[in-house]
Amino acid sequence: MNYFKVFFYVWRNSFSSSEYYKDVIKAPFSFSLKYFIFFCFQLSIITTIFLGVKIFNPLNDFINRFPSTLGKVYPAELEIRIRNGVVTTNVNEPYFISVDQLERGIKEMEDVKGLKSDEIKNILVIDTNASVDDMKRYQTYALLSRNYISYYKDDGRIEIVPLEEVKNFTLNQNFVRNQLNKFIPLLNLVPVFLLPFLLIGSFLFFVFGQLFYFLFVALALFLGAKLISYPISFLKSYQIDLHLATIITPFFLLLSVLNINIQFPFLRLIIFTLIGLYILNNIKGSAPEPVKAKISRKRS
Repeated sequence: MNYFKVFFYVWRNSFSSSEYYKDVIKAPFSFSLKYFIFFCFQLSIITTIFLGVKIFNPLNDFINRFPSTLGKVYPAELEIRIRNGVVTTNVNEPYFISVDQLERGIKEMEDVKGLKSDEIKNILVIDTNASVDDMKRYQTYALLSRNYISYYKDDGRIEIVPLEEVKNFTLNQNFVRNQLNKFIPLLNLVPVFLLPFLLIGSFLFFVFGQLFYFLFVALALFLGAKLISYPISFLKSYQIDLHLATIITPFFLLLSVLNINIQFPFLRLIIFTLIGLYILNNIKGSAPEPVKAKISRKRS
């Protein structure tokens, strides 16, 4: 609990008091780094809750509808039997499963790389008397023939898979539904694993992404401090920016949540630098003793 009190004390003063930055400059770098990391952890929790609320409702809806939707995609009347690598069906051939049929269950389908969308009219054509050469004529992504299944790879080439190893297999709607029922428990685990993934991912993003970015921000403040004759090291410039980040970062995240997009080159870097220089200029007259001595020696 004391750690929370210290954090909010530091955050409040980092936000409201220029004079507090005299203590920041005197404090060890590790103090500010721990403060910043704890801030990122809290920000990650808030981000996880926000994204969780935004993602989980559509995700749960998808998980609940996915098995029944996919089960409906498979035609109820179609049964495919493979015995010792030979395909037979219970329907008139050629039998077409078109893109339109799939889109009634699944909203959209990505085009196959290397093929134009108007070249693919069917997802699967079943014709035990057909050959690979018939794929273009049937305008299909996949062709199930008597002894093999052929389909277009991502680069547009045709892959042929022999069925000679398949000894006894029957595919129908009941089989599809049974397999989906086995898959449902795994789908229900998705939200359980997604939450810690969001938390860890956002935490690592906030910490390491910003720590790298601050190398450039601190350099700008370090050079700007020279212009106002405030002798400060690069490490202390970096330390000041760690505190400023706990104010400026939430502001930019809020703009993002509100869909407010401000197009201005290097806006964050400019804001960090201007606020940092404002703080250094304010504490310049009452700088800590080591800094005062440096300024006096410089003036003399």
